[in-house]
Amino acid sequence: MLARRQLYLNYGALSLATLLDSMGIETLLVHGEHSEPADVLAMLLDKGVFPSRLPVMLSIPSFYALPWAQIFCQLVRGADPDARIIVGGRWVVGPDPDWLHAKLPEANLLVPGLAEPVIASLLTNAPDLRRLPAPTPDIVLNHPLVSGFERYQPSIEASRGCGMGCAFCEERDIRLEKLRAPEQIASTLAAVASQYGNSEIRPYFQSSMFAPNVNWGTGLANAVRALGLNVQWRTESRVDALTPETIAGLAEAGMKVLDLGLETASPTQILNMRKSRNPDRYLERASTLLKACGDYGIAAKVNVLLYAGETARTLDETRSFLDEHKGSIAGVSVGPVVAYGPPKIADILLREWSRSGAAPVDPSSANDSGISMIHLSQDFDSQSAEAASLELSRRYMDAEAYFNLKSFSYYPRDYARADFDRDVAASDTSQLPFRISPQIPS
Repeated sequence: MLARRQLYLNYGALSLATLLDSMGIETLLVHGEHSEPADVLAMLLDKGVFPSRLPVMLSIPSFYALPWAQIFCQLVRGADPDARIIVGGRWVVGPDPDWLHAKLPEANLLVPGLAEPVIASLLTNAPDLRRLPAPTPDIVLNHPLVSGFERYQPSIEASRGCGMGCAFCEERDIRLEKLRAPEQIASTLAAVASQYGNSEIRPYFQSSMFAPNVNWGTGLANAVRALGLNVQWRTESRVDALTPETIAGLAEAGMKVLDLGLETASPTQILNMRKSRNPDRYLERASTLLKACGDYGIAAKVNVLLYAGETARTLDETRSFLDEHKGSIAGVSVGPVVAYGPPKIADILLREWSRSGAAPVDPSSANDSGISMIHLSQDFDSQSAEAASLELSRRYMDAEAYFNLKSFSYYPRDYARADFDRDVAASDTSQLPFRISPQIPS
């Protein structure tokens, strides 16, 4: 029950909807959320927006959404045999369109990559399917195009790409773009606040690696102050990408929560993940950044990844680091690594991980679903890795810490603590990633 409360704005799809709307094309963006495909289609029929002479464009953000998409496409085709179904979602379509087409035979068109440069052509009889450069669009996302947008926290796209080379990351080879100018971000922030009627919003600054320098942070603080804005926001970055001086400026500019990709504090695993060639320097910068977050009132949520070759020793190294810095940590997100994608790309990762003693739980899962769960090592099979992830998560988060972090960006804007407590009571507490008891971990 608790997991099904989460809402996450598909800001990539909203970018496309915003562009179409700016062309004068009537556009509606609907999130499937946790509804059944039949219920979503029934809602579209009730609204009178389907059937339509315009295409049904379906964005599949992850392989977990593929079974839902398969049913939805079947229902759309049944309800309107002439419907033109166009499917996007860069991480799902891009790796192997032929594989995906076999999974979604009802789709008329699969669009790989980022679609901003070609979106207008998709409405014509001559769609452009080239993978063209798609830099961060200099637009304000039009959140009211989203059905029930008031329930969602808004997004502001700050930059695209990363290119840091981490072994497990989809964007390891995609070059990091320059951040949009601080003045642009501030004016976008003001425009988005206006879309919500100037009620409280907590935007997420979307960036695969948010890495401003101190001048950018100071510039944003000045631009926000000049516009008289008082908006708290959240973003994500690496633990070695920001300095304390930059954190000071970002805190002044309204940053309140920072998701940090630590992933591991084991020197062995840092090298295996290709997070850094210098583990000692990596951990030193992580320690400095976490302390700065505590000093400037930033809630640091630390991401931890149990990786191929994980052992009791490497996990203990991570646990010891987190224990040492628990006073600066607002919460953690922990999970074992998963290989996403059809065999064409999953097999590359699986071969690399096999050299560390890892193996897929089901060798056919990459072809069947695009999701390969992993036995990490002799120390951690898939089940024990899940159990260790839950244990580590609970070590640093109680219910209050978890609610504070989730409600900032992921729960509906009208979701109160009393709602959360009712959902916790209706959930299997053995599967919750936080302690019900407020005790401090030893």
